[in-house]
Amino acid sequence: MLTQLQHFESARRRIADANITFLELVNHPTNPLTREDLAANIKRRPATWQRFAGFLDKLPSRAGV
Repeated sequence: MLTQLQHFESARRRIADANITFLELVNHPTNPLTREDLAANIKRRPATWQRFAGFLDKLPSRAGV
């Protein structure tokens, strides 16, 4: 049985891993995440992607990539 601290650390690590993955997708050298890609991901799985909605106006459009 996990302690409360272990549960906290596990949740913190999952969140951090998701954030790192998002930044890797955004900064991919040959196929970066675009505004349209993120909007489609938010529509498809809002529970996972909605927290990144603040990046929609900062990401490049597919036309500009």
